[in-house]
Amino acid sequence: MPRPTADSADAAAQWTRRIRLRHLEVLLTIARHGSLTAAATALGITQPAVSQWLADIEAAAGVRLFERGRRLRATPMAAPILAHAERVLQDARRALAEVQALRSGGAGRVRIGAMSVATASLVPAAVLRLRERAPGIEISLVQDIAAALWAPFERDELDLLVTRLDARALASGLPHRRLFEDRHRVVCARHHPLAKRRRVSWGDATRYPWLMPPAGTPLHEALSATFAKAGVPPPPVLLTSTSMGANARLLQDSDALGVQSGAVAADSLAQGLLVALPLTLVHDTGDVGLVWHDATPGPVMAAVVQAFIDADATQRS
Repeated sequence: MPRPTADSADAAAQWTRRIRLRHLEVLLTIARHGSLTAAATALGITQPAVSQWLADIEAAAGVRLFERGRRLRATPMAAPILAHAERVLQDARRALAEVQALRSGGAGRVRIGAMSVATASLVPAAVLRLRERAPGIEISLVQDIAAALWAPFERDELDLLVTRLDARALASGLPHRRLFEDRHRVVCARHHPLAKRRRVSWGDATRYPWLMPPAGTPLHEALSATFAKAGVPPPPVLLTSTSMGANARLLQDSDALGVQSGAVAADSLAQGLLVALPLTLVHDTGDVGLVWHDATPGPVMAAVVQAFIDADATQRS
């Protein structure tokens, strides 16, 4: 990495002295609306005022951030500033929310994004631990597949991910903590023709329709690699879906096969609603763990992370 020069250090100092949160808010509003007039309306100020704010921030940056025309278009130089502006404003809002929570006797708020592998039992167990230890911490939860959770996490709209520690998570450079291993299971209804067979090949499995994860996801890639290694063509697809409810019903009511994490499949297997076939993916999609933003988390985030660690340890014991 190149060392900062005296000129670049001076430019950075000038930038931090001149730019205020209002500049960043105006910049993001212009980017969203593509028009000074529309941005002025959204902000409740005049168009000349918006123009002046934009001129100030462009002067401080030393580059043109928008191409003028009937519609303003962000230049390539604007992309990093817009990305950082979004994070700075999110951090400012989060700081204010924590201050307000402290004033009202609370302890702060943490926004969690979790995959279904974690919401089956780990997230509820961690939330109950937090209620005992730090009842003032407010938790909000969004459940989705990892690919859909990373975008709001990178925009700082989520504070903590409970997700697979796959290549993306490990390459991010963000602090993380491994919790548990969870292998995927190939499942079907108990009345399925393959359900009572002691030996099942991937060739047998691909003769039936499948519920498939979306293309481009790590699980889809793991399945594709497994079919390829087994030397069989991809199976017919009944439905491409991430819906736990729809998938569960279709698995129980049809001859479809699907893949579920061990944590998600556990209850259905125990109740006899589904059967796990003796098939193993050539590689799985990573252990389950936590990913967060700050290398040194504050007391609120530290408490949430510890609650997950302790809840996981209890479940594994």
